[in-house]
Amino acid sequence: MHPWGKMMVSKQTTSVWPSRARLAATLCAALALAACGSKDDAAAPDAAAGDAAAVSQQAAEQAARQQQEADSAMADLSVDELRTAANAAYQESRLYSPAGQSAMEYYLALREKQAGDAAASSALIDLLPMTVIATEQSRDRADFAEARRLLGLIERADARHPALERLRASITAAEEQAARRAEQQVLTAEQEAQRQQQLERDRAQQQQQQQAAAAAQLAQQQAAAEQTARDEAARQE
Repeated sequence: MHPWGKMMVSKQTTSVWPSRARLAATLCAALALAACGSKDDAAAPDAAAGDAAAVSQQAAEQAARQQQEADSAMADLSVDELRTAANAAYQESRLYSPAGQSAMEYYLALREKQAGDAAASSALIDLLPMTVIATEQSRDRADFAEARRLLGLIERADARHPALERLRASITAAEEQAARRAEQQVLTAEQEAQRQQQLERDRAQQQQQQQAAAAAQLAQQQAAAEQTARDEAARQE
C-alpha cells in the first residue's frame, strides 16, 4: 500500500476516537445537567411548600397574638361591663372588627364568663353569617392574619359550624398561592412595609363598609321581628 494510504487509514482511525470521546463527554454533560435539573425540579415543590408553611405560620402567629391581647384586655371586665361594651360595639357597627373591640368578641367573652347567656348566644348566631363573609374577603385580599383571626372567632362561636373546614382549606390554598407568587416577586423591606400598610387600609375600608351594611340589615330584621311580635300580641288580646 502506498505510504499515503497508510497515513490516511491511520488518520481516519485516530479521528474516530476523539469523536467518540467528544460524544461520550457530551452525553455525560447532558446526563449531569439532567440530573441537576431533576434535583432542582424535586427541590422546587419542597421550597414552595416551605414558603407556604412559613406564610401560614406567620399568619397564625399574628392572629393568635392579636386574640391573646384582646382576651387579656377583656379578662378583667365584669358581666355587666361586657354586655355594655358588646351593645355599644353592636350599635356602632363594630361587629367583628377591629380586633379586641368588636361585638363578637365581647359576646364571646360574655358567654364564656356567663354560660347560657341567651342574649349573647342569640347575638352570636346573628353575627356568624357576616363573619364568614368577612373571612372570605380577608382571604381574597391576601390578608391571611385577619382571615385566621376571624376563623378563630367563628370556631369559638360554633365549633361545628358548617363553613369551618371549607374556610380553613381555602385559606391554606390561598396562602400557598401567595407563597408561589412571592417566589417570583421578591420585595424589599420598604416595599413589603408599603404593601402591609395598603393591606391594612383596604381592610379598614372594606370592613367598615360591610359592617355598616350588615348592621343596617340586622336592624331591619330586628324591627320586623318586633313588629311581628306586636302584631301577634295584638291578635291575642
